[in-house]
Amino acid sequence: MGLMKSVGKFKPQAGCRFATYAYWWVRQGVRKALFRHSRTIRLPENVYTLLGRVLEAKRSCAQEGDCNPTKENLARRVGITVNKLEKLLYMTRLPLSMQQTVWMDQDITFQEITADTEIEIPDISVGKQLMRKHVRGLLNILNPKESRIIRLRYGIDDGKQRSLSEVGSKFGLSRERVRQLENRALYRLKKCIDNHGLEAYADLLV
Repeated sequence: MGLMKSVGKFKPQAGCRFATYAYWWVRQGVRKALFRHSRTIRLPENVYTLLGRVLEAKRSCAQEGDCNPTKENLARRVGITVNKLEKLLYMTRLPLSMQQTVWMDQDITFQEITADTEIEIPDISVGKQLMRKHVRGLLNILNPKESRIIRLRYGIDDGKQRSLSEVGSKFGLSRERVRQLENRALYRLKKCIDNHGLEAYADLLV
């Protein structure tokens, strides 16, 4: 599982945010699931890379106050023609059976993790929801305070990531103390996986 692999390999001292680090591992796992389970989704890797650039362009537009950017604007930001953008968007609007399981050895279906029956960018939209769903189970090995800090820091429950200061204000703690507790929690997650193996935590992925 992408999330389990990311926690096992994560090193807090490296300076990389766990949410960012874990996302790429989860995305790879979701891509493999989509390629394995759907006969209609047969897109090459470079298509997903280009889709990621389009998504980033949309986010940039939204941050600038343009929530509905034109295709011309998006194409210019990504560095492709409008015609190529239209083909790209058409290629990725594929119907997906909601009753299919995401992974063969799991009972989780696509219907459980998304409210939409048509996924515009499958690996990204499903990946984010899967990461939050799996992390909720994994956090059971932490104490309540550590679990709450991780949930707030990485937006596991609502998708909104809080700063060290914001989390600190909720607990009456300094930014540095929150950072220490966060790193300790991540270390505990990594240590448990190292000691018991990834398979031992399969039942946490509910």
